[in-house]
Amino acid sequence: MHGIVIRSGAVLLLAAAVGLAQAQTSAKPVAAKPVPKTAAKKPIKPAAPEENPGVKDVETIFACVAQGLPQGWQRAWVVVTELTADGKERSFEGKFHYSLDPGGANPVALVPCNAREVAERVYALNEYLEYEKRQWKAATLVFTSDGKFELKYDYTR
Repeated sequence: MHGIVIRSGAVLLLAAAVGLAQAQTSAKPVAAKPVPKTAAKKPIKPAAPEENPGVKDVETIFACVAQGLPQGWQRAWVVVTELTADGKERSFEGKFHYSLDPGGANPVALVPCNAREVAERVYALNEYLEYEKRQWKAATLVFTSDGKFELKYDYTR
């Protein structure tokens, strides 16, 4: 498969606590400095995740696909294949599968909430591609149960 791969995953926010160690040479405890009330009550805000409309669009696609997923699914994917292209119009077909195996073994046909809408939304992701990369022949959008996705484009017939 020749093409472009777009990967994304869950945003991880990491918080680290820094401890200060003081060497004690006597048995007397070291007095702690009082914390000003204003500083003690200020909540620490995590960094806001970057807004990415492409990721939001993929989340919308997944919301429809997820409606057909059974308990215990590990991997789900949508393959949108170009059927015809006459220069002005392109027609596509979408196929949907899931697997209880993380590697995708033993795929089972999946019925999303609206197959046509999902295929159209995958095609609409072209908006985020450079113009010369929009003429793909197949797009595969893979979701994993841990919240990650991968989008691959194939340009060969």
